[in-house]
Amino acid sequence: MNFFIYLGIIFIFVSGICIGAWTTGNQQRGNFYSESNEDRKIKKKVATWSALAGVCSFTVAGLIYLLNMGRLVSLKKDFI
Repeated sequence: MNFFIYLGIIFIFVSGICIGAWTTGNQQRGNFYSESNEDRKIKKKVATWSALAGVCSFTVAGLIYLLNMGRLVSLKKDFI
């Protein structure tokens, strides 16, 4: 489960870097005018796919957590 959480964090971080989420307005404006239209499309595509992979990774981690919790609850009921 921890692997998928860390993987999700990495993918979301990569997405934020590609989309420019952690830059100031002046930096973002400078980046916009110094990049070609094709470079922006590639960055947007990488950001979108890495964000989607991050969300999927968090979903898998959540499902693993829920499945483990269900198993623990059923084990508690067996012992009571």
